[in-house]
Amino acid sequence: MSAFAEIVGQDRAVGLLLRAIERPVHAYLFVGARGSGVEDAVKAWAAERVAPGDARVVDLVRRQSHPDVIVFESSSSEMSVAEARELIREVHASPIETDHKVVIVLGADRMSEATANVLLKTLEEPPARSTIVLVAERPDRLLPTVRSRCQRIDFSYLSNDAVRKSLLTLNDERASTEQIEQAVNLAGGRLDRARALIGPLAPVREAFIDAVVSLDGTGASAAVAADELDAVVSRAVAALEETQELEVAQLEREGQEAGYPERVVSSRRKTLVERHKREHRRARTEIWLEGYTAIETWYRDVLVGSSASALVVDRKRSTVSLRPAAEAIEQCRRARQALTRHNASEILNLLRLLVRLGSLSAKG
Repeated sequence: MSAFAEIVGQDRAVGLLLRAIERPVHAYLFVGARGSGVEDAVKAWAAERVAPGDARVVDLVRRQSHPDVIVFESSSSEMSVAEARELIREVHASPIETDHKVVIVLGADRMSEATANVLLKTLEEPPARSTIVLVAERPDRLLPTVRSRCQRIDFSYLSNDAVRKSLLTLNDERASTEQIEQAVNLAGGRLDRARALIGPLAPVREAFIDAVVSLDGTGASAAVAADELDAVVSRAVAALEETQELEVAQLEREGQEAGYPERVVSSRRKTLVERHKREHRRARTEIWLEGYTAIETWYRDVLVGSSASALVVDRKRSTVSLRPAAEAIEQCRRARQALTRHNASEILNLLRLLVRLGSLSAKG
């Protein structure tokens, strides 16, 4: 199977990638929104670049476990000069298993001007055995001198048809047609979110809507619902932690089987642990935000009226009137803002929201 077999809705970009494998250059800029498939595509291309047609390498690169395909992402909102220098050292280090190395920089548009200037010479003249791939959602934030040193490949927003096709292919009959259609409508062209909506995020959305339905306007019902939702979020995060523990164990096992030097295994272990920390922080926030979004969509269905298609297809529409529904959506917006901008306590933020929603439901 081709490394690009699971890349949907990006035929033009995949065609350019196939030609880039035949006639590679030293640096690339992959431009695409999150969920467009750009991250899957860059890993597929990297696997083909270091070991064409090797299914084992494709699998390792997808899991970010191959020693010659380094996936770098800043640990903060802006890539620092120190991180750029670490990246340069990685570019100049020799390949471990193959004859070539690919260094992928996710979120490259988070470089400061100083950081970009540090990378310029390496982008222009990397070692012959290394290729650098910058991945950016907002390329205009990169310095023109950075963009000019890279061959650009653009990834378009995915259509609902492309997202639907991918979900039907990967579904294995776990989700109903109705659930798939709901995920397509909610995903906004983001394939990663659509997959999560028929997977780990499905019980989260259900629990948040059920919690709002259970509110009776009292603080007691809000407190009970808040405790239940906190447990739901914790279970979702625990599932991620289990997956991460398995990844660490698998990395150790594969390192031993391949006979990698201890310094290589240690470096890969450190990189994996750092990635897990980023994923953990991001996942926990996104789980809470998905819960708030579930509540918003339930009230949104009230605002659009019965003549429009509902976004929440597995629940009856709320019976609240238009004004409380609009106020409920505003309260969700404030809760999201408190969580993402002001680092509010998760449980207190949730409890405050549920108390307000309960009051609105009681008013009808």
